Amino acid sequence: MQTLIKPAEVVNTGVYRPVPVTARFDLNQISPHVKDSEERFILPVLGSNLYEDMILEQNPAESNYNPSVGAIVLKFPTNPVYEAFWTAYLLRYTAYSVFYEVLPFVAMQVSSKGIYSNDSEFAQNTGVGGVRFLQDNMIQRIDNLKPLLENYLCKNKADFPLFDSRNCPCDDDCGHCGTLCNCGYYEHTGNHCRACELKKNTSTNVIFY
Repeated sequence: MQTLIKPAEVVNTGVYRPVPVTARFDLNQISPHVKDSEERFILPVLGSNLYEDMILEQNPAESNYNPSVGAIVLKFPTNPVYEAFWTAYLLRYTAYSVFYEVLPFVAMQVSSKGIYSNDSEFAQNTGVGGVRFLQDNMIQRIDNLKPLLENYLCKNKADFPLFDSRNCPCDDDCGHCGTLCNCGYYEHTGNHCRACELKKNTSTNVIFY
């Protein structure tokens, strides 16, 4: 099962560690949830064609952007367009998504006798409350990054021929969609402009009524 991000790229060391876990974190607790998180968060944004192509184009080796850990290893060494997108937004967005999905399974374990908290000898598990706290913070980051990803793809759609740009705004800021959402985008494409569909300009977070 191929995924866009590798478990070790979620758990990195130093300043480029995208999620707040220790460098000794067990990667086996992350691996089973990567595909599920990408199907939930990444696939709807990229679309299947771009998502699958980025998986094929990625470096088979684990990427690294922290020189204090080792040599710099690019995620997409042969594709500068994908590499720029990855380092700008997609690495963080994907890592946050994986971390969000993994959290409940890290805090709680299941045995034949039921569900129990995963305590350790030197630390106390914060339980469901801790999971909800971190998930609330992660989903805020995910929600904040999603429109940035979408806007990046739409503004650079010429560089991403596999991206389905039909749902991009009718112009860069969709400023003339107006309160009635009559920008004419639907007449040309058969799809509603994203800002019109959401009744919200994602670049300004202004809600249309």
